[in-house]
Order: sequence, then C-alpha cells, then structure tokens
Amino acid sequence: MKILREEVKNDVPSSGGLTDLFDGAIYTLYNITSDELDVICEKATDDELDLFVSSMGTMEVNATYSQMRKGLEVRNKYVEYYKQK
Repeated sequence: MKILREEVKNDVPSSGGLTDLFDGAIYTLYNITSDELDVICEKATDDELDLFVSSMGTMEVNATYSQMRKGLEVRNKYVEYYKQK
C-alpha cells in the first residue's frame, strides 16, 4: 500500500462529483495536494502537462514505465515539497 503524506490524505475529497473523483485519483497517484496540483497546472508547459496526464494511462491501456517516469519528473520539477528534501 502506498504511504501518502498526511497533508495529501486530508486533501483528498471524500465525496463529490466526477471531478472530485478525478482530482482525488491524481492526488493519491502523485502524492500531491490540491495546491501542488494547481502549481503544476499553472507553471507546466502544454507538453509537460501532456506527459503528466498520459503517465496515468487510460481505462484500456496502462501507462508504460517510461510514461510514468516522465510524469514523476514533471511533478518533481514543480512541487516545492520535493525540492526541500
């Protein structure tokens, strides 16, 4: 089981609509908060956002290791939490 940071656990929506479900999946997959996702969405280029989203795969096809790695690189580039370590 994945160990989430406490601030991420507190930020994952427990109820809501489809957009909350999608956001919650991103938070837990990347271990990020809503504020950190906002930073990524504001600062990342279109190409980086494509990498970030494609690294989650689709309903029919899982993401490749290379895609997942590139998504993590985008996350690490823009999330301050990882720069402090």
